[in-house]
Amino acid sequence: MNLFTDNSSFRKILFRLVLLTGVAALFFACGNSQDYPIEPDRLASGKVMWTESQTPEGWTMVTNQGGATLGYSKSSGLQLIQVDGYAFKDLNRNNLLDQFEDWQVDFETRAKAIIDEIPIEQMMGMKMNPFGSWRVNPDTLDAIIKNSLDLGYRQLRAPRGGTADARTKVNWNNMVQEYIEGLDSIVCIPAVWIDDPRSGDVSSWPGNLGLAATFDPEIAAQYGRMMSEEWRAMGISMQVATQMDLATEPRWKRIPGTFGEDPALSMDMARAIINGWQSTYDEEGNDLGWGIHSVNNQMKHWPGDGAAEGGRESHTRDGAYNIFPGGQFFTHILPFKACMNLPGKTKTVTAAMTNYSIGIEADGSPVGVERLGTSYSPYKINQLLREKYGWDGYILTDFGILTSKNYGVENLNLVEKMLATLEAGCDAFGGEGRDGQKSVDLAMEAYELGVGRLGETKMNEIMKKSTERMLRTHFNIGIIDNPYLNLRVAESVPNNEEHIAAGHQAHLKSIVMLKNSDGTIHKASTGAEKPRVYIPRIYVAATGGWRRTPASAEPGFDLEIAREYYDVVTDKLADKLTGPADRESNPTLSPDDIIRASKEEITQCDFAILRISNPKNGNPTFMESGGMRDGGPGSAGSISDREEFTYLPISLQYRPYTADSEFVRRESLGGDMIEQTENGTKKLVKENRSYFGETAIITNESHLDLVLNTADAAEKVIVVLDVSNPMIFNEFESEVDAILIGFGGNRAANIPDKAFLEVITGRVEPSGLLPIQMPANMETVEAQFEDVPRDMKCHVDSDGNSYDFAFGLNWSGVIKDERTARYDVPPIVGEPLR
Repeated sequence: MNLFTDNSSFRKILFRLVLLTGVAALFFACGNSQDYPIEPDRLASGKVMWTESQTPEGWTMVTNQGGATLGYSKSSGLQLIQVDGYAFKDLNRNNLLDQFEDWQVDFETRAKAIIDEIPIEQMMGMKMNPFGSWRVNPDTLDAIIKNSLDLGYRQLRAPRGGTADARTKVNWNNMVQEYIEGLDSIVCIPAVWIDDPRSGDVSSWPGNLGLAATFDPEIAAQYGRMMSEEWRAMGISMQVATQMDLATEPRWKRIPGTFGEDPALSMDMARAIINGWQSTYDEEGNDLGWGIHSVNNQMKHWPGDGAAEGGRESHTRDGAYNIFPGGQFFTHILPFKACMNLPGKTKTVTAAMTNYSIGIEADGSPVGVERLGTSYSPYKINQLLREKYGWDGYILTDFGILTSKNYGVENLNLVEKMLATLEAGCDAFGGEGRDGQKSVDLAMEAYELGVGRLGETKMNEIMKKSTERMLRTHFNIGIIDNPYLNLRVAESVPNNEEHIAAGHQAHLKSIVMLKNSDGTIHKASTGAEKPRVYIPRIYVAATGGWRRTPASAEPGFDLEIAREYYDVVTDKLADKLTGPADRESNPTLSPDDIIRASKEEITQCDFAILRISNPKNGNPTFMESGGMRDGGPGSAGSISDREEFTYLPISLQYRPYTADSEFVRRESLGGDMIEQTENGTKKLVKENRSYFGETAIITNESHLDLVLNTADAAEKVIVVLDVSNPMIFNEFESEVDAILIGFGGNRAANIPDKAFLEVITGRVEPSGLLPIQMPANMETVEAQFEDVPRDMKCHVDSDGNSYDFAFGLNWSGVIKDERTARYDVPPIVGEPLR
């Protein structure tokens, strides 16, 4: 019997199985009061309520009537057992039905029940969460992945879309799961694949800030529902996201991953998107709770990382401090709190990731008494998140907290840091485990240290509870019962036409029209000839950091796509490049290598369309791989030679900016406590991280020059902006006729060309709204408080419109609808817990 001849039928069957499983589980749970373990029946004896069949991929599917579908490999040595006619997997090979093996029992109980089967060393292996150094191969497992699995590693980085096709992903997953089943010395716990937000092998959607610009939580929920189907088809069941930091500091680099600066909008969007990710839905859209399409989400970065002093990013030591001069620490917690009470059947977000930062109050005192990064802070995790808010989910630290981002615990060694994170309430070590046995041995030293300090009973309690939290994210999605993948599903579900179309509609709805003088952008006329337009090349300087890219000068839009709508004029490139030599001694691109269209060519066009980016900062902290670090590649300073490090302002304007106004903070709120000797007496003094009097580094000032020069030549100018941060518009806004913005950049993809062009040509009416304010000038940026939402004076354009939160235009003018009525109100404020 071929179960896989029709994929749509297969998916329908799976949906029905999920629904039946839920009903059956409820029925069985109500009547299942037996003590465990249970002696099984002889396999296939009596009234048999299950069947099995071999899949085209080689694994065996076991279908329980009205119950769970199981998956296992007959060649692995794992056996089935039968109780009351139903089949179960004998995960610990004792030929008994243990409670954690019983799919009729709820996932919380199963996760708790399995803990006593797991030795401490395997628990420590499970806490490792490295970027895999193994080689992904569709046919074999290498020694590195096998050794990692032997050590208990069970949360693994998913193969990336650009290097692995569907067959590779399916085979790799199935080989890993089969290998785990064959490890007869430890209980069989299948691996879970985790990843950051993906692109390339999944349908294209706006990033979080773009979704926020729709002001429509249902679009966010649709994204979560569809993307979870695509991820689970590839075997990925945990997302290292959703980011929900409040973007109250306009200079902060991580803004594109947020839902903006408004608490209410962020709460609604975060709750909707996580509810969509975690629940499985039937074909009628009914929420089935946990199921075959469910993906666990990590809310991040607890308790919010958007109040970065001066906008400095916490991936580097100079960005170690979040500050709260406006007293809004608890406002930043609101989106996280919202996700602890989801509207759907999964009830609450299941996981979290901590931020790196040390929090500082307005009076200079640390949030939670101690100057500690969140992963080390008992106040932020155990006292606040777990006790005060009553949330008991799985916490993965952000990556690198034991080494370069060990803010506040620099005096501890690696073993002491590992113990400190566990004591604070974290459950696993983000990014750790690359050294295999050595990593586990260090973790075991931390365990022994904990036994010595806390006693064996308390340390074992910490270990068991943290492992239980992690394992809930294995049991709730059904991976324990069936971790295997089907190639037909993996090939047909990701990037399918329905999801691509829905994503495109979301892109369109995320586009914000800020300016439209004299109806420059209007509804398309039928039968009109193609306009002649000038689309110039945009120079982009070479970048360093994590994503090194060479200098480029491509037209603002793909010309093949643009020519579907317009008769296009563009620039040329010189035959010989004149920029500095690269590593192979070849010349690179210089701005002078662009041969611009003549003024006569431009004036003959109906209008010009320039697609540029917001001002890009080139100072070390903004590059993430630079900034102050403890040595190593990209270091621009270290904790030992901080005197040589110069703090620079982060600018939101193209032209040079020197931070010397009255609003610039001359004494930073954040700063490390440095030991100094005065008159023979040692004392701790807070370092001053002020950038007063310093000048920002902007790498794309040429974008502004291009706009102004084109405006001098063209009859009309439409500026299309890829925006990753708020920006200063007074440098060019009055010189152009229309402005459209889309939110992308940094780690978020930019809006596709086709979406922008459909809006510009009038085929689609813009409907997006600003999820962040656009400041009038850098003085208001300096004057605002890093932790306070919507506290800047906003740019007012030549048409009299203020670029404030919730502003946007359509063909008729300023948008006023149910969305603005709901969200364009004073921001809500979080109240401290008593």
